[in-house]
Amino acid sequence: MRSLPLPTDTQASVFALCLGATTDPGRQARLTAIAASLAASGVTYHANATAASLHHVERRPSVGGVTKAELTGLYEEHLSKTSGAARAVYDRIRSAAPNNRCPLCGVGSVAHCDHHLPKSRYPDLSILPSNLVPACHFCNDKKRAKYPATAGQQTFHPYFDQHLLNAPWVRATLNPGPPPVLVFDACPPTAWTTVDQDRVRRHFDVCGLAITFTTNANDELPILRDRLALQASRGGVPAIQQFLDDECDVHLARPNSWQYATYRTLAADTWFVGGGYLTIP
Repeated sequence: MRSLPLPTDTQASVFALCLGATTDPGRQARLTAIAASLAASGVTYHANATAASLHHVERRPSVGGVTKAELTGLYEEHLSKTSGAARAVYDRIRSAAPNNRCPLCGVGSVAHCDHHLPKSRYPDLSILPSNLVPACHFCNDKKRAKYPATAGQQTFHPYFDQHLLNAPWVRATLNPGPPPVLVFDACPPTAWTTVDQDRVRRHFDVCGLAITFTTNANDELPILRDRLALQASRGGVPAIQQFLDDECDVHLARPNSWQYATYRTLAADTWFVGGGYLTIP
């Protein structure tokens, strides 16, 4: 997981672009009539996201005389559509993740803008920039239309939840096998509030991080075996221990990456350091 700065585009500017591209006079008039209501929804969203209370955001199937289909149509016709009037905004948000890395998992390449609160449930937030998050295919597909019914069901929001990344909570466990395999789960600090503990567990589950992290870590093990064998030839077990400790330190800046969790676990496992790595196929 990785945090991101808020998008620089405003809801008002995006709405103006969408409204200007709406050709049906009746629809344009009805959209104009709800401009203030959509702006209020954006303000409410920001306040709740800042307070980690997005579960309190009201689900509105329609706004005034504008239907759900028309609200989501603003996104589909003008924001995400390649030739849409607000497509440049979509592209700016999608490309905001450094190195195109998905902020929801830290592994996949960004492919979409994901609605943090799904547009199918919150159509009035369809074009709100702070509700749009860059995401990879896998995270976007896993999240789908899930939304928080309670405080603990709120998934990690890259724009508002930096505090959930300040301590390691992704845990790797080594199963010696044979062959050795790593499995991952969420193990938040016990000093955290119950809500924050529930939130990271929810995010881990909703985004399928057990699959993503396990796949990446175990794919790395055969390469690691050869690297550790080289270290052993240079300095035995102390050299292996130093190598694993150093790799752990390299990834310390991202304490909830699969890399940090992997090397932290392997460096602390005396069986693995003492020769268990040689059983990796």
